[in-house]
Amino acid sequence: MATWKKVIVSGSQAVLDSLALDTALPVASGGTGAQSLTDGGVLLGSGTGAITALGQATNGQLVVGSTGADPVLATLTGGANITVTNSAGGISIAASGLGSGTVQSVAATGTENGITLSSDGDSVNPTITLGGALANVTNSQLSNSSVTIGSTSVALGATAATITGLTASGSFSGSFEGNFVGTTNLPDLTDGNGIADFTYDGSTTAAVAVEADGTTLSVGSGGVKVADAGITGIQLNSSVAGAGLAGGSGTALSVDVDDSSIEITGDSLNVKAGGVSNAMLSTAGVTTLGSTALTLGSTATTVTGLSSLTSTALVATNINNSGLVANTKITGSFTGSFVGDGSGLTGVASTLSFTGDSGTGTVALKTQELAIVAGEGINTVAGSQTITISAEDATSTNKGVASFAAGDFTVSSGAVSLATDITIDQDLTVTRDATIGRNALIQGNLVVQGTASFQHADNLDVADRFIRLASGSTAVGDGGIVVQQDGPANGEAFSYDAATTRWSMTGSFDPSTTSYTPDAFMAAVVEGGAGVNTPAAVVAKYQKKGNMFVGANQDIYIYS
Repeated sequence: MATWKKVIVSGSQAVLDSLALDTALPVASGGTGAQSLTDGGVLLGSGTGAITALGQATNGQLVVGSTGADPVLATLTGGANITVTNSAGGISIAASGLGSGTVQSVAATGTENGITLSSDGDSVNPTITLGGALANVTNSQLSNSSVTIGSTSVALGATAATITGLTASGSFSGSFEGNFVGTTNLPDLTDGNGIADFTYDGSTTAAVAVEADGTTLSVGSGGVKVADAGITGIQLNSSVAGAGLAGGSGTALSVDVDDSSIEITGDSLNVKAGGVSNAMLSTAGVTTLGSTALTLGSTATTVTGLSSLTSTALVATNINNSGLVANTKITGSFTGSFVGDGSGLTGVASTLSFTGDSGTGTVALKTQELAIVAGEGINTVAGSQTITISAEDATSTNKGVASFAAGDFTVSSGAVSLATDITIDQDLTVTRDATIGRNALIQGNLVVQGTASFQHADNLDVADRFIRLASGSTAVGDGGIVVQQDGPANGEAFSYDAATTRWSMTGSFDPSTTSYTPDAFMAAVVEGGAGVNTPAAVVAKYQKKGNMFVGANQDIYIYS
């Protein structure tokens, strides 16, 4: 598989992932001189000779030196009263049959309380052997052979029936067994009024709880409280009902009303319909209507003392429409406005007639509006008492007023002609042959839908910094530059190969074909940024055979 390979050059840091040699690397060159070594073996140096290895050690084996010879693998051996136990990765050394003490010598063999001491009789370095088991040690042989409780001394192994000299103080926790001894036994506790049923005789735990009926009073975690909605008319004394109230002592509270001016409807206290009489009002009459006094609730057929009527509704409804003032004519001058359609007026025009370039029309002044509608190239604006008619600017889709550039057009008596010199600053599309006998300055884009050929020119000068090929393409494809050789079908191509995403070259290329097969590829050099010394982050586009990567530390890699 292709990957990045580091190239080691003079002065570079030689870091290799792997190295394969045909022969073992000698010790003098930094190698071992060996083709293979024992698995788990201890390596032994041999001067300039090849390194050797001891065999794989077994449980408890150590490397043991030997003067003038190679060390060997060996295990420890136990001596007298010493045992050696070997395990995987461990060695256990233990002593057996040995004791401790201050005895230096034993003249003879003897036994005391089951302990036996014996000596080999050596007067310089005697060997003393301790054996047996300690037994039959009497109380007299102990420095402390009794225990004192209170004022009673009890010997080890003895039984005390009574203990004297003990006193009790402080508090007691736990439980008593048996009967209470004293003046009298503890009396039993029972519940009284307001206490839930319980008994306590001192033998078992009993809980004391307050008892409530659950209707008026309730007991919760916070204590005793009045139950929700627990107070009714039964709990209330009749004395709580003052003036205007009744109830208590078993009867719900209520409001006293006369049911003449005030009434109770459901849960609401209301003023009764028609319940407020004129006598209840501080002012029961109206005296401001001309000179006629009116009482609330009464009907007046005539009103005297009025000097004017200013109500529009009164005039419009009662005089004009109902005809309360029948056959009455008003003469003289009038200031104000008329109410109605004006059908009774004379001498006023009711229709407006008008004529256009073609056709005629009329407008009923009382019921219709005259509309002045704009046409193509014409705008109309109405405001207050003014109608403004103006011409629109011409566009590519709308007729209107247009101006002509003096440099491109000449206008005489309404006739428009092209000027001698024309500057085109927009896109120009020529669909037929065009012959330009002089220099042409195109300030916009030149679109050539056929083949553009430049003849009789030594060089092609392009002022732009970049030349874009295949600019009309909407899909990935090949493209490049072809230098023609001895004919139009034989050229040397420098092209981008879309299949491999690489710049490439080929010879004998026919640019009229649609297929392109590279002969060789251009090698790309990717530089590592600050602190980037390996090609790990190089994008896949440049991970191609022959491409190189140069790290910030100047290390060189080639993709192969």
